Amino acid sequence: MNPKVTVVIPTYNRVDKVRKGIESVLAQTVSDLEVIVVDDGSSDNTGQILGEIFGERIRYYSQANQGASVARNKGIAKARGEWIAFLDSDDLWEKDKLEWQLKALEQFGSQCDACYTDVRFFNHSETCTMFQLAEKNYRHENAMGVNTDVLRLLVRPGGAGMVVCLSSFMARKAAIRKMGRFDPSLLYSQDSDFMFRLAMVTGFCYVNRPLVLFDRSPVEDRHVGVSSAWNRMEFFLQDSQLRLEGLLRLTEDQPAAIRNLVRHQLGSIHSGWVNCYLETGQYGKARAAASKAAQMNLTFNVAMKWLLTWMSPRLALRTVRHRESKRASAFTV
Repeated sequence: MNPKVTVVIPTYNRVDKVRKGIESVLAQTVSDLEVIVVDDGSSDNTGQILGEIFGERIRYYSQANQGASVARNKGIAKARGEWIAFLDSDDLWEKDKLEWQLKALEQFGSQCDACYTDVRFFNHSETCTMFQLAEKNYRHENAMGVNTDVLRLLVRPGGAGMVVCLSSFMARKAAIRKMGRFDPSLLYSQDSDFMFRLAMVTGFCYVNRPLVLFDRSPVEDRHVGVSSAWNRMEFFLQDSQLRLEGLLRLTEDQPAAIRNLVRHQLGSIHSGWVNCYLETGQYGKARAAASKAAQMNLTFNVAMKWLLTWMSPRLALRTVRHRESKRASAFTV
């Protein structure tokens, strides 16, 4: 018989971390599960070591290095369970995580084919949980409930507004395979893109308990092979623009409020490009980006930036720097 839940864990040169993650899955109070580990081209003997420790308790697959999205997609293709849960190889689960999620999915089964939980951080000074940090954007009122606002939240993921974490997420396999898989062209926002597409076809319920331990140690420690490009604004803007342009195409039949929010976010990304182009003296590109920002979300500030890039790019740059300086000062007060 097929298992109730398949747990998909991608990994790359993290044998010590992924070992602890697997142990937290195998310690679950729900035993009707399978663990699929997809090794994305590790060079630290991950396969041999995991085989010696866990043997047939896990299903291990290896592939040439192609990124986490391709690894997760392979896990989805190999999954035999009715439900698929995801765990990043540096995160951990509390032993009753799956048990609580299955309870919630049973309670809200007519509305939801997906469920997420609260998250606690480790290797970080933050003591609030993810739900607590996000309360200004969304308050999880009950022990279990349905989030009817999840599409809005997934348009702008990350930071203090972040609600859904992939390591806390579980969804019905049929819904996942219907909506498509992780987009390999997205380098760091593929999880929110994936969950947004799912939220277009099914409700999300939640468990208001921190059942996931989320590693927030410095990115250089968590991600092997991460280059300095990940810290560059251009990297963030390029990935965000690609994701939001995809969402804009998807939301043609969605409520106007969601589509407008995507447009507003995309306008902010083009406005960010204006700043980058001004800093590097690419004034023609700055003007084009300002025009795109105005087309997506015409505000007073965007209109002024557009005007300055055409009339006096150097003044536009000084204005941008002044605003950034004021914003940085506000954060340090």
